[in-house]
Amino acid sequence: MGAYSYTTLTVDPDGTASVNVTLRPDEQISLLCVRDRGQLVISHAQAHVTITPTNPTVPTAEDLAVARKLAESFARYAAEVERLHVLNGASVPGASAESAA
Repeated sequence: MGAYSYTTLTVDPDGTASVNVTLRPDEQISLLCVRDRGQLVISHAQAHVTITPTNPTVPTAEDLAVARKLAESFARYAAEVERLHVLNGASVPGASAESAA
């Protein structure tokens, strides 16, 4: 499967709506952390996601906890993608032959 992104909107019979954004990016992904606003903007294939504190210029302790949780999740995501990449026979960019031994 190639890289693509899409958004779906589902409305249940009771009127409850859910929005799902799926990103399967390639090198065309745009990641921007907006300085002095505490915002992370992720864009790919006309799908755009903005993550921001409740008040981007005056974040709360709860906002900080959420940001740390996001950072931990992104780190786990990177580690899992790397693990699967290596499991399928690829080498990790930047890894030396000595560290593989």
